[in-house]
Amino acid sequence: MPRDGAASLSLDDLSLFVSGRFGRFVNPFAEAELAQVDLARTGSGGGEGGDLVLERFYNDSFLSEAVTLRVGKMLAPVGEWNEIHANPLVLTTVRPAVTYRNFSEYVTGASLIYSDPFARWPDVQLYWQPEGELSERPGHLVEHHYESVEGLHVSLPLGLLDKVGASFQHARDEAGVDQSLIGLDFHYTLDRLTLQGEATWSDLGNDSAGNARDGEWGAYAAASFALDDQWSLQGWYEGFADRTRASTAHDVLFGVTWKPQPAIVGRLEYLQNFGGTEINPTGLYASWSVLF
Repeated sequence: MPRDGAASLSLDDLSLFVSGRFGRFVNPFAEAELAQVDLARTGSGGGEGGDLVLERFYNDSFLSEAVTLRVGKMLAPVGEWNEIHANPLVLTTVRPAVTYRNFSEYVTGASLIYSDPFARWPDVQLYWQPEGELSERPGHLVEHHYESVEGLHVSLPLGLLDKVGASFQHARDEAGVDQSLIGLDFHYTLDRLTLQGEATWSDLGNDSAGNARDGEWGAYAAASFALDDQWSLQGWYEGFADRTRASTAHDVLFGVTWKPQPAIVGRLEYLQNFGGTEINPTGLYASWSVLF
C-alpha cells in the first residue's frame, strides 16, 4: 500500500522447479515463474495478468568433487541476495535496489564453479555470457537488458551460514553502454542477531544513452533480531545513485516476521524514502510466502 498511488494484492514468485540426477555429467535444473499477477488493485477495477518467466534452465557437470561446469541460463552470483532472491529465503519483502538494479541478474552461457568440500578455501564462480539472455524478460520486469556478460565472484566462508564475498562483472547493455561493476557483500550471525549487506560501484563507459551519471553506486546494511523461534524484527537502510537520476535515493525499512513453520513466512514492513527520487515507494508492504 504505497503512500502515493494504487494499493494492490498480488501473486508473485509462483515457481515450478524441475531437476534430475542422471550421473556425473547430466544433471538438469529448470525453474519457471509466474510473476506479478495483480489479483486486485485500487482504482483500476480489477487485477492484471502476470508474466511467465524462465528463471533458470541449465545443466551441471561435476568435473571433480570440487569443480562444476554449469551451462545454460542461471542467476548471476553478484552478492548473496540475487542468488536466493525470493521470499521466504530473503530477509524482507522489499528488495534493496543495489541487489538487482545495476547489474545483469542472469547469465546465459557457461560458468565454472569451485566449491571446496572441506571449506578450507574460498568458493569461486567464473561465468560468461557471449550474447543475449535466453527467454528475455519483458521490459517492465527489468531495468536493463544485457547483450554480453562476464564476471567473477569469490566467497569466503566464515561458518555454516556466514560469509564475505567480492564480485566483478563486466557487461554491455542493449543501448551499447559498457559497464564494469565491483561489489562486496557479507553475512554474519551473532547469536540472535543477523547482519548482512552489499555495496556495488559501476563505471559506465561508452555512454551513448545520455545518462545523468557516468557511474552508478548503491549500498545497503540490514539487521534481523530473533525474538524467539517464530518472531523476529528486521530493518535496513539503503542509498542508491541510479544512472538515470541526478539525486541519490535514501530508504529505510523496518518490519516484523512471523514463521509458524520454517517454510512459511508472514511479513509486515514499512518503507520510508527520505531523500532523492524514490525507487521503492514509501508505504506499507505485507507478504505471505510458502516454500514447498
